[in-house]
Amino acid sequence: MKKYEIVKQAKIFNLIIYSFMVAIGLFLILFTGLSMETETVILSILCLLVGGAKILGYFSNDLYRLAFQFDFAIGLFLIIIGILSLIVGRNDPLGMSKLFGIYVVIDGLLKLQTAFDAKKFGIDKWLVILLTAIVLVGSGVLTLIAPYSEQISQFLVLDIAMMIDGVVNIWITAYTVRVRAKKKNLEDRFGLTKDR
Repeated sequence: MKKYEIVKQAKIFNLIIYSFMVAIGLFLILFTGLSMETETVILSILCLLVGGAKILGYFSNDLYRLAFQFDFAIGLFLIIIGILSLIVGRNDPLGMSKLFGIYVVIDGLLKLQTAFDAKKFGIDKWLVILLTAIVLVGSGVLTLIAPYSEQISQFLVLDIAMMIDGVVNIWITAYTVRVRAKKKNLEDRFGLTKDR
């Protein structure tokens, strides 16, 4: 399989998984009658899927190397969270939400770096990436604060953070992941080697 085909498949797979994340977040917001144990299982499976998508993206070797550049480590982190939550998460659903909140904060912080890297590449929407990353960090922090506040529903905040994370990742993946064969001018400009 040619490298550009792997990039294309990784991009499509990530977009599907992130769209699924948004849909799950919306579903959990609309159907609040689910037990915490059920929501924990759903979130655990989602972590495994997103983790796998991120690792696939990391090894796809896209041209800009922006959307997937940190995804190996964070993908492994999500898979570990998913496995642990399936084993012990039902006994501590609130702990699971805290772990996912940590993931959202980390993902947002990494997106901040992605924004500055995008600026170096001359991508004109780098400021949009920066602003969405700040929103993502804020939603993650709110998820971590929620357990200590009686005024905030922890799982509602978690579901909203899940949707925000999905939307931000959809936008960044769609906008920054590029197939090398279609960007010859960028390769020439930055001295990147073309696939043969």
